[in-house]
Amino acid sequence: MKYQKLVFILFLCLSTFTFAQSDQDSIPTFTKNGISKPSILSTNPFGIFISRLNHNFKRKASQRKELNISLESGNVWGPNVKTYIPNDPELRREMSNIAWFSRQYLVEEEQIDAEYFEIETDGVIKGLRGDFTIPIAKNQELVVGFRAFILTNGKFPFSALTTDKFIEFFHDNVAGGDDPFDRRVFGLDKAKFLYKDRNGRELNLGSGDFLTAGIETHYFYYPTFLNDKKIYFNLGAHVGTNLSEYNMSMDVGISAAGVKQFDLNDRHFILFGLGTNILRKNAIDFQDDNLDFGTNDFIGSFEANAEYSFISSGKTYHSFGLSYYMQTSLHKKDEDNYNIYVRDDDASKSWGHGTRHLYKNTNYWTLAYTFTRKISTTFYIQQDFTVNNNPDLQTGVSVKFGL
Repeated sequence: MKYQKLVFILFLCLSTFTFAQSDQDSIPTFTKNGISKPSILSTNPFGIFISRLNHNFKRKASQRKELNISLESGNVWGPNVKTYIPNDPELRREMSNIAWFSRQYLVEEEQIDAEYFEIETDGVIKGLRGDFTIPIAKNQELVVGFRAFILTNGKFPFSALTTDKFIEFFHDNVAGGDDPFDRRVFGLDKAKFLYKDRNGRELNLGSGDFLTAGIETHYFYYPTFLNDKKIYFNLGAHVGTNLSEYNMSMDVGISAAGVKQFDLNDRHFILFGLGTNILRKNAIDFQDDNLDFGTNDFIGSFEANAEYSFISSGKTYHSFGLSYYMQTSLHKKDEDNYNIYVRDDDASKSWGHGTRHLYKNTNYWTLAYTFTRKISTTFYIQQDFTVNNNPDLQTGVSVKFGL
């Protein structure tokens, strides 16, 4: 619990300082630069342990140093599932012809010659991120950042929209029906993260436990030859160092993103952004006993983003953005064709998603509102409509300002 309190205190102090300073002349006016978007990376229970890449939809390199601090909250849920990966080719062929949810009834667990892993997730993952942008040339910049995550039970008021109770209230009254994921069967507003990988390494964490942290370095170059057509793009190179005891390693990646601006008049405009990147996770391992957070060495992602902005009479930018984010699977997809999934005896609804969707591309939608003047403040809400192992619901707030 001490980590949870530390995260909240740090973020609140930084936010209070920022807002307290916002009316002082010592804080330079923040200039809106492309699509206003903080990190919208999900608090995926596996993804937080690697350096996934956020897409950059800025129009140009920053002209002064900038600081961005954000806090995110995502509700994750998946009952205990044991997964067996058969070694016998004949058993694989037999299982591939049987529906995934029925395979467990045709074998004896104790007699399966197979690799094995086990997952159970429950709780609200809180994330704290910080990015410090440093201009290094007219069209180049360096971004140095950190990230840290803890597991909480999502009690009100710190997780108003991401508590189990609110989500089940939504299911009951808006969409989803009565307890569609068996949350109530196992109890609401609890926290547990159990994972045993196929090498026998494991983590078993509860409410208030620290999950993972990391530091990141991003280099961006902004070519200008299409700027006269109001088309802006950037190329990036990325290095992320994972500092968790469960995955001490370094990831490397590259990215590309572009933005097109349409001016409706001198106060109203629309921007469209497309971005893609690829990450080589665990390019360098700093210890021999890292947990296996996915059998795919390379993780790619794509994002499409649209934003409408207008300038109010007080010279404040108001921006409304909608983005679609897709990421390739953490595990190699072929195994899902013959894996044997064994559910918890008390689980009956949607019980396989948390495990099976490690083999599927993940995606989610994010709706964001940003107002920008002395500082830029963003609020967002994120939904995983396809229930693909990302948080059922995630919210975030971010503040960004020049120095």
